[in-house]
Amino acid sequence: MSDAYMPMLAREAAAPFDSPEWLLEIKWDGIRALCTIGRSGEVSLRSRNGRELLGIFPEIGEIAGLAPESSVLDGEIVAMRRGKPDFQALMQRAQKTDPQQIAYLSGQDPVTYVVFDILECRGKPLIGLPLTRRKALLEREVHEGRHVVRSRPVEGKGKEYFEIVSREGIEGIIAKKKSSTYEPGARSGNWLKIKQFLTCDCVVFGYTRGEGERRSTFGALVLGLYDGSIPVYAGKVGTGFSGALRREIKERLAGLGEGKPLSGAGKGVIWVEPVIICEVAYISVTRAGILRAPRFMRLRLDKPPRECGTDQLKRES
Repeated sequence: MSDAYMPMLAREAAAPFDSPEWLLEIKWDGIRALCTIGRSGEVSLRSRNGRELLGIFPEIGEIAGLAPESSVLDGEIVAMRRGKPDFQALMQRAQKTDPQQIAYLSGQDPVTYVVFDILECRGKPLIGLPLTRRKALLEREVHEGRHVVRSRPVEGKGKEYFEIVSREGIEGIIAKKKSSTYEPGARSGNWLKIKQFLTCDCVVFGYTRGEGERRSTFGALVLGLYDGSIPVYAGKVGTGFSGALRREIKERLAGLGEGKPLSGAGKGVIWVEPVIICEVAYISVTRAGILRAPRFMRLRLDKPPRECGTDQLKRES
């Protein structure tokens, strides 16, 4: 059994569509995690940046009795609040380190692992099978529990499904081609994310000094993306922050070492190590690769900076 899988990623699509060749699922607002069940039933739950999460979310350990040994599953850890995912509540759980507090919260404020794919089953690799075959095996081999559920896809009717999901306050859907194989680590056109607005995960390479009421924090974050191994400037974001979040981010920035400048960002930037990741919403992307009207959405603590590539974007023609 391989423990070297990387999650398959989705490209951005401009609008929902109807097609009998595609399955549609909710785009869960949580932490992507690959779950490995070993030969003796031991469980590993790893985020995209390789962090072991089972010690933080021990309730998901029940999966050992719900899935076959020597299997690898793909899914999303979510904190459900009032019937929909709450990412901030999930991040509060994710940052806990005290074992007693973690044990208490796992019982009083549990998370859910939504499983949507199976990469290995009983030691047999499945990534070369079409999605429909993998889904059938997932339904047959993986049972549901108190904290583990299977994603239930809808066939074909992307427009109607997107409207329903949007009315419920969920950020979007994922369209997956029925015939597609699983492409570890690839951002593939066989999986498409469709949201109410465009978003992008960016790396913070620096910040500008704040003025007025922002003097004690910062003015704007300087964003970058990786074009292959080369970091490139993607714009600045100065809106979407609460006062408390500004103070939290400034504390994180203050603890970083000095970073290298990005060409095109202009003067007056304080450069830092590129380790902080944030998700921003934007209207479009210029031909030069700059985000138009970016707005801060949230910090991302669940993925490595190098996964924040320019392949997330569609430039204006």
